[in-house]
Amino acid sequence: MSDKSNSSAWFAGVNAVKDNAIPSVIILSLSTLLVWSYYNCVSVQQTLDVLGDFNKQHVWTFGILSTAITGGFIPWCFRMCFPSIRPAHPFLDLVHSFLWWAWMGVVVCFFYGLQAQIFGDSKTASTVMKKVLFDQIFFTPVVAAPLNAISHYWKDHDWSLEKMKTALRSGWYRRLILPNLLPNYAVWIPGTCIFYSMPTNLQLPVANCIGCFWALLCVRIATHSRSRA
Repeated sequence: MSDKSNSSAWFAGVNAVKDNAIPSVIILSLSTLLVWSYYNCVSVQQTLDVLGDFNKQHVWTFGILSTAITGGFIPWCFRMCFPSIRPAHPFLDLVHSFLWWAWMGVVVCFFYGLQAQIFGDSKTASTVMKKVLFDQIFFTPVVAAPLNAISHYWKDHDWSLEKMKTALRSGWYRRLILPNLLPNYAVWIPGTCIFYSMPTNLQLPVANCIGCFWALLCVRIATHSRSRA
């Protein structure tokens, strides 16, 4: 493991945080405002509770479709609007993105449900912090960040298994995952504090609003990772 490679991976993450600082602050501020409005505005609470009730009655359907749309379809539409980041194979890219984020919807639904069983549904600061720590110390570096980074890399390299084998050689976590972790934490540590403060059946909708922005950020990170792998 060379110092140059470590420095490259670290600065890729730092640059991603800097470049996306303003949109990160905006999306997190809006999410915070949404949570505040839920607990302080009756009309907002009643509106969101309708969404929450639907999610509660159709957990897997809602999780799969909402995550596929916010994490896959909307970012794909955004990329299609700009030639510099437009996918080389738009239809295949859309299919991959939609199916991938649909699968991640299943993973996240299971994880949020598991946390509710382990830590309960209380909105106290201690319960929220337990969920945040479990999410960011275990789920993010072990599950979410590696899976998403590998998926984006594979897609952006024309779904080549040979290139994936090369990318996953010794030091793969440092090259592919480390650049993601810093911007990931910059968005998702405050992000998890925000949506874990909501009732369980509204955590996914709020998380997906933040996740839609994160999926766009992943496009940039994956692009910077190509030359290093």
